[in-house]
Amino acid sequence: MPCVPIKIGNSIGFACGPGLKRAKPCACGSRRPADLLCDWKVGEGTCDAAICRTCATNVGHDRDLCPDHARAWAVHPKNPNLKSQDRTA
Repeated sequence: MPCVPIKIGNSIGFACGPGLKRAKPCACGSRRPADLLCDWKVGEGTCDAAICRTCATNVGHDRDLCPDHARAWAVHPKNPNLKSQDRTA
């Protein structure tokens, strides 16, 4: 019987039942269940790669990136954490 993790406040529980689908495995290859989708803008949508909380990089409220797009964000000129000398490189 499939189970999915659910977050309630600061606690994590599991919901199990025959009608539930198993979570996709993380796109990083770790085989951990993915409970997030990458929010990197692609065209008119988002990347939507299935990612686990371990591999995800949170870049804002409800905004998570897959490892590939986290690396792209690390050097992106709109990243507020990027030092000014790194913007011109």
